[in-house]
Amino acid sequence: MMRWAGSVVIGWLLLLTLALPWTGVGRRGTDGEVRSDIDGAVGTVGETLPQIELLDLDAQPLRLEDLRGQRVLLTFERSVDW
Repeated sequence: MMRWAGSVVIGWLLLLTLALPWTGVGRRGTDGEVRSDIDGAVGTVGETLPQIELLDLDAQPLRLEDLRGQRVLLTFERSVDW
């Protein structure tokens, strides 16, 4: 009985994996579509960043000036928490 139920669950998960990217909920979109969701979210490698302020892990403000002279890689990624 458990083996049959496990097979059914795995089958449904496989079906979701195949179908979800084609739905509006699961479709990420092109980079242009993703960037259009956020005002001012354009830029390329080597381009000067606008003035930004973020919070570090200790909830202390971290400004771009604090990192001057260091290499910085910022990665912002959209995700959906199921």
